[in-house]
Amino acid sequence: MERSELLQSKEYWTEKIKLELFQMVTDFKEANNLTIEDLARKLGVTKGYISQILNGNFDHKISKLVDLSLACDRIPVIRYEPMAQYIQDDELDLCDGHYKDRPIIVLDLGTHQTSTINTKKTSSDAIY
Repeated sequence: MERSELLQSKEYWTEKIKLELFQMVTDFKEANNLTIEDLARKLGVTKGYISQILNGNFDHKISKLVDLSLACDRIPVIRYEPMAQYIQDDELDLCDGHYKDRPIIVLDLGTHQTSTINTKKTSSDAIY
């Protein structure tokens, strides 16, 4: 699959949001030395709900995403970009937070094992 096709898939964006939520909650938990139980109390949710987030099973209301973000002292910022322009900018390395020269670390939320995907071009027609 070419990168432009990947950027057009709902699965890519859904998983990206889940991974960012996972990272935000994990960072907050670690920065505040919280157990899962402490974190659940602080965020006003159940321990099971925190486990769902940490296992990548978060697929709930936008209002819950906002609640969790604010409880972690973060402001959720969502932008909607024109698809064609985003794909073109991505190819030119102009997208926020996108670094084609760095590998992508993929976390398997089931096993918590990581793997690396190399995103460097190897030829002019390389697939990312």
